[in-house]
Amino acid sequence: LDALLKRRLNDEPLAYILGTEPFYGRDFIVDKRVLIPRPETEDLVDEALKIPAQLYVDIGTGSGAMAVTLAAESPRATVFASDVSAKALAVAKKNANKFAPKHVTFFRGALLHSSLIRSITKASKASICIVANLPYLPPTDKKIMPKSVTKYEPTNALFAKEDGMELNKKLLQQLWRSEIFNTGSTALLEFDPPQSKKLLAFAKSLFPGADLSIIRDRCGRERILKITIPQT
Repeated sequence: LDALLKRRLNDEPLAYILGTEPFYGRDFIVDKRVLIPRPETEDLVDEALKIPAQLYVDIGTGSGAMAVTLAAESPRATVFASDVSAKALAVAKKNANKFAPKHVTFFRGALLHSSLIRSITKASKASICIVANLPYLPPTDKKIMPKSVTKYEPTNALFAKEDGMELNKKLLQQLWRSEIFNTGSTALLEFDPPQSKKLLAFAKSLFPGADLSIIRDRCGRERILKITIPQT
């Protein structure tokens, strides 16, 4: 107990000390290889579950919290999960085996990479929902964030260039260029609330004919960008 207390007094997050973090009613395995799932991301899962998707694609899956939850809550749907980090994928696979064995297919690569696109095309599902909780904090936030975050959680899962919008913008551009994101498809992207206007404007410039909206999280903050390509 003294050893555990010492770790906590040294700012180590309780989730890493216990080895789990609650998310959507399940205790997910977490350690220093992955970001600790936040409650706000449960709101993104809520929105995804409102969509009758046949294929969910979680880009930047991290611990696998979103992908595994979607697989457990929608067992008839196909779920793909991808991450650039092999270490993160090792944790995500443990969570999949724990809560949704054989229901999640994992890929390694950055954002919407070629292997993932080929698999989505091969799956040829009529209704696709893409979810993403990518790194979106501006690097300047490091100065004001608690040590429990900046000292222990993986920085490459927290921060991004262009005031935190770099990766979300890249993903939107990839979706715009890709043939997989077409009629009936939906994308849900989590972002930092101050980015709301700029990110929405950027999305509108790429998808002028789409249904776009900003969804607030449980605390009333603008948190999720929703893009739906309407049926023709």
